[in-house]
Amino acid sequence: MIDQKCKRTVFLFGSIYHPSTAAFGRVQEMVFSTAGNREKRRFSIGFEGSMASSQGVGIQEMVRVAEQSSQGEMVFELYPDAKLGNGPKMVESVQQGELDIFLGGAGYFAALDGRINIFDIPYLFENVEQAYKVMDSDFGRDMLDVLAAKKLKGLSFWENGIRSFTNNVKPIVHPDDFCGLKIRTMPGNQVHETLWQSVGIDTHPLPSGAIYAAIQEGVINSQEHPISVIYARQLFEVQRYLSLTRHMYGPLIQVMNSVTFTSLNKPQQDILLSASYAGAVATRNFSNENEATFLARMKRAGLQVNDVDPKPFRELMKPAIERDFIDKHGDDWLRKINAMLADDGIPLTRSLI
Repeated sequence: MIDQKCKRTVFLFGSIYHPSTAAFGRVQEMVFSTAGNREKRRFSIGFEGSMASSQGVGIQEMVRVAEQSSQGEMVFELYPDAKLGNGPKMVESVQQGELDIFLGGAGYFAALDGRINIFDIPYLFENVEQAYKVMDSDFGRDMLDVLAAKKLKGLSFWENGIRSFTNNVKPIVHPDDFCGLKIRTMPGNQVHETLWQSVGIDTHPLPSGAIYAAIQEGVINSQEHPISVIYARQLFEVQRYLSLTRHMYGPLIQVMNSVTFTSLNKPQQDILLSASYAGAVATRNFSNENEATFLARMKRAGLQVNDVDPKPFRELMKPAIERDFIDKHGDDWLRKINAMLADDGIPLTRSLI
């Protein structure tokens, strides 16, 4: 349950909403509106990004679409900047019905169903278009639906982007350059631990909000995120080098408490699903349209940026993680992804299957 004693400011559509002025019990509740004598449904959304980040941009678009489609009957309380705890904490809160909706990295859900770790296979997708084709398909919906067994309704896949590598020691031009670095990994994501340890990096599981300070304090000297995230979190202020390894596409997943979702009527469910997808598209557009601008701004701030030849990175990093995934979860999901991309005429890199 959200702590009523914490005087947080949250966003109610376009207005400022303060918890001290509202009745907080179970977060999702029925609220009677004297305007038009219509009932309103209030939903809380927690996420780790800021309102200015791609996550915030997408959430605002989701809220706009839901409000318009429901004619104002749906009301949202927004909790950005991990105000309700880190990713795993918010996942748990949604499962328990204390938080309605959470948006976070796919890795947070891998503990609930290990097949979601498929997104952690390096170079699974060569570009974002390949990823979108899979995530927006019927198979993508099937992937989200595996969370139903864990009291979660998967609403849609959102954009996090293709990850690249930053550090304070040297430009990364070959996989051998990784050796001896210290990197932050997502808490609870053993695949990320295995990947970076396999190339000689010392791993330190940390919440995403702790990365900036951990670099300043010397706990880590490296991290990896999409360009838009590196820019939004101002990590270029504490890192010297950005190497465009583009080694992994990592989506975000937006989930809702399944009991709350099924309590809605069909039109309300459809509105939420459509609004969630609109938010997802907004995050994609924000990241893709602004990447060049973000890179230019970070370069002007002193960040040294270099391209890399992906071939040696792919050859070293992909096979072991892919093999481990197949050993643990079978090859069904991988076969489906490879078949989808091949059917579209998209050239694939060599896979183990």
